Amino acid sequence: MKPPVVILVGTSHQGNAGAAARGAANFGVTDLRFVAPRCDVKGKEAIDRSVHAKPLLESAKVYPNLVAALEGCSLSVGTTARSAQAPNHMLRKPMDVRDFLDSLVESKWDGQLAYVFGPEDSGLHGDDVDRLDQLVTVPTADYNSLNLAHAVTLLCYEHFRLAAAGITPERELNPDALNALNRAWDELCIEVEPRAWRRRTAQGVWRKVVGRSLPATFEVHNLFGIVTNALKRFGHPEYATETSEKVLAERGLKVKSDHEGSGPGTDAQLGESTD
Repeated sequence: MKPPVVILVGTSHQGNAGAAARGAANFGVTDLRFVAPRCDVKGKEAIDRSVHAKPLLESAKVYPNLVAALEGCSLSVGTTARSAQAPNHMLRKPMDVRDFLDSLVESKWDGQLAYVFGPEDSGLHGDDVDRLDQLVTVPTADYNSLNLAHAVTLLCYEHFRLAAAGITPERELNPDALNALNRAWDELCIEVEPRAWRRRTAQGVWRKVVGRSLPATFEVHNLFGIVTNALKRFGHPEYATETSEKVLAERGLKVKSDHEGSGPGTDAQLGESTD
């Protein structure tokens, strides 16, 4: 979808004008419009609060009324915190902004949308609401009145995220990496836990916890190194090396463990416990 036009009606505080411009610019808005502002929306405080959005604020046009400001917009969407039904509830009942945007995506709508925000102290006037094509609201807790700049930022974000490419990094996992980690964990459980039922539980819980985290290969390798270092301290024949044995002995980290015969983790040697 195209970036929306942002229209601020009756803005009364320079700081809100600048902060709203900043929030809009963060999410790709290039067209900011003011309707009959009650302050100098391009004054020093507004410019200071706009930070990197100074060009957007300086290029914003000022209109005498909402009708003029909506020129070139194919769909006008008002914003409100009022979700209770009014006497003319069919005209004033807003949609959740997420549901509204989902409907645009599903219908592949691609016109020029405008978000209209009312004055800080009173919101959009009834006459302006009646001129708009739709009303939306942002879900909040009990206190539902958002600062103007916050409301602009939230709606622009919701609009932007539907069309923007995701920035979450890909998490690739080598198929052998997790198997190796799980096997090493199983062996560590055998070394430190004599009770068979407790080992089985720990082995199962480990797989579920690690599985939920959706680890990447690098992360698995890091955990694998820690687990195998612990196994080396026990002198586990599959993981211990001559070098590791020497280093651990020099550091006094070697744990006495007998891997002869049936092995330290077998039930024959450790016995079954129900504690």
